[in-house]
Amino acid sequence: MPDSPFGRSSGGLPGRHAGRPAPRPWERSFRCPSTARRRPVEAPPRRYEDFVALHEEVSAEGSGRPYRALWWTGISAALLGGLLAFAAVIGLRTMFGVEVPVFAGEHAGAAPAATSYALCATAATIQATALMHLLLSSAARPVRAFAWIGGVAVALLALLPLTLHGPFDAALATAGINLAGGTAVVVLLAAVVAASRAFPWDGPFRRARR
Repeated sequence: MPDSPFGRSSGGLPGRHAGRPAPRPWERSFRCPSTARRRPVEAPPRRYEDFVALHEEVSAEGSGRPYRALWWTGISAALLGGLLAFAAVIGLRTMFGVEVPVFAGEHAGAAPAATSYALCATAATIQATALMHLLLSSAARPVRAFAWIGGVAVALLALLPLTLHGPFDAALATAGINLAGGTAVVVLLAAVVAASRAFPWDGPFRRARR
């Protein structure tokens, strides 16, 4: 029985049997024509319905979340933290001879070391603000989640200078600055979000106040 572009045919008639319409091209590409014709229409998957519901809920409640206050606080804290880090490095290097930060090396000048440390502090604060923004959009308890993540990050930043090769006093001073600055940023951003009354589900005290 010869083959044709529309399937096997007998006597030049299209289709597998005479009188049956030829299958459409997309049916021939993915499955046999009989299966494609008999397959029922499927309902949309449940996970897509849940995603649409979550998107609608986030869109409906997003206006009450303190994104503007969060970013104003984060940007202000980033600028202030950068200035404080710069001043701390200049003061410790010029007045006490402590080569802070320890990762800058002993032969780095005071101004380049202070500038690099201030930029790192500013970038870390902006990243923490972006993390809180992400948790506000996705987590049921953003303050608690941010506190856990921020606590782990601050602990790592405080321990990392102690593992580097360099003067012990410089490593200890760098670890202390990282601990104090990181803790201040985490507490400040968490306090700004917790002070908003737009999150009655973010803890038992918030529910009791409402």
